[in-house]
Amino acid sequence: MQQALIVGIIAFIGFLECGVGNSMIQRPIVMGPLVGLALGDLNTGLQIGATLELAFMGTQAIGAALPPEITAGGILGTALAISSGAGVDVALTLALPIATLALLIKNAYYLIVRTAMLHVSDRCAAEGNVRGVEFWHLFSFLSYAVVMAIICGTAFAAGGPAVQAFLDVIPQFVKSGLTVAAGILPALGFALLGSMLVNKDIAPYFFLGFLLAAYLELPVLGVALLGVLLVLLMLKGNLLAPATAVSATTSEELEDEDF
Repeated sequence: MQQALIVGIIAFIGFLECGVGNSMIQRPIVMGPLVGLALGDLNTGLQIGATLELAFMGTQAIGAALPPEITAGGILGTALAISSGAGVDVALTLALPIATLALLIKNAYYLIVRTAMLHVSDRCAAEGNVRGVEFWHLFSFLSYAVVMAIICGTAFAAGGPAVQAFLDVIPQFVKSGLTVAAGILPALGFALLGSMLVNKDIAPYFFLGFLLAAYLELPVLGVALLGVLLVLLMLKGNLLAPATAVSATTSEELEDEDF
């Protein structure tokens, strides 16, 4: 029960992201180690969190199309895998269906509960009740975080024995297949992320990093630092460009006046 409470608290922290800014604290690479630390297996939490992040780093919300709720999937997948003594392959297998189910809960909550709160907030705004608008804004995301925390904590408390019993009846060849799938999903995540790089503006930098790593054997940190320097140079060039244009325009005006 104590571990379920801790998992619920971690979920509450992760789901606060929707109201306090896009801090990325909800990502599996953060939630996984926190769950591992809480359950006494930080190493496994780090491995699962990093693998889930690789698998889902290319999934982003586009308009009204929402990706699976990887916050719940990452937390419960990590917690259930650690509690059952399983590894990364089982965590990946559990994370995707859990994330899909959590997305259904999220959609229902947003469409029903948050829509009702929005209408109440609109009435407060029409009446000039600023405190009311502030209250319903804060209550909308805090209540969602509380609901998801309760769901995650309860699911972990009830799901641990069930997951262990389920794993015991899985044949070894199926577990081997899950292990192979665990290696494929990160590649899929990179492929989704790479699909956004296929344009004439970004692709050259992507291939530059590949060439530096493949042929010059530059470590990942070196490639990343070089990327930071390139970004700083580009920002400096963009900042100087308007000043140069203004200076050129002023010079032309002075020449016209002298003429």
